Amino acid sequence: MNGTFLTLNPKEPIFEELRKQPDWWTLFQNDSELYIEIRKDNYINVYYYGGSLAKIKYENGFIAETHQKYLGDNLPRRTKKGNDIYEYDLIDLGKLDIHKISEIKKRIKCDYLKQINEEKPPEKWIQGKMISENKNFIDSEFQFNQDHEIGKLRIDLVELYEGVLTFVELKGIFDNRLRVDINRNSKEPEIIEQMKKYELFINKYETEIIGYYKKLLEIKKSLFPIYKNAEISSVNKIPKLIIANTYKKNSDKRDERINDIENLLKKININFEIIKWKS
Repeated sequence: MNGTFLTLNPKEPIFEELRKQPDWWTLFQNDSELYIEIRKDNYINVYYYGGSLAKIKYENGFIAETHQKYLGDNLPRRTKKGNDIYEYDLIDLGKLDIHKISEIKKRIKCDYLKQINEEKPPEKWIQGKMISENKNFIDSEFQFNQDHEIGKLRIDLVELYEGVLTFVELKGIFDNRLRVDINRNSKEPEIIEQMKKYELFINKYETEIIGYYKKLLEIKKSLFPIYKNAEISSVNKIPKLIIANTYKKNSDKRDERINDIENLLKKININFEIIKWKS
């Protein structure tokens, strides 16, 4: 059952207890740089621009954990096949305060998010900014791994606008998957393959998607006043691609790249938007 549409339950103890507004929960809610996602298996993730500041579940009490590096421990716990292995450590939510949250965010920025102010900011940074600035995005990092025909899915954003759910894939303008990659021996860039897979998933599981997101929205309504008037009526059967144009300087080659991407996506009839991005 884990990871399916059926496991999410608005009556689970974790959501009942969160409705009591514990102090640490209020800290997370009041931090404009953080966003909170509800997960299928009845736990929550608190994100700082795509970096999981805390994963919180409930087992006779709240249990929270984060990556050991985000707590200041940069020494690997062990090695496996020559690779350093890092783990997740518990967070004492009762001792959490603004200062400790700030320290964790600084470590996420140093370890997980790099070159934020450069011309190639991490996609997760862009994603986090979009979520923070647009409350129509009611979910992120949606995963579905239950169908062999479709394969593994991880969709960046889910938007709810005027009752319609739209699955959104996000890419930066530098992403090689937006054009033909000779190394993959493919006549199609990977993004085309990716968007076709998303469309297949949406059309195959339309009813389940709507049912799942109605449950998720019920939870969000009970926890976040901003969603109190939101409703779900349908799902957009065509996924959307958003490309963040982070170029700070124009050139003939860059203009050519943008034109190539636009022409390809129009030819394949992909629903897309290229947005000018400012860090």
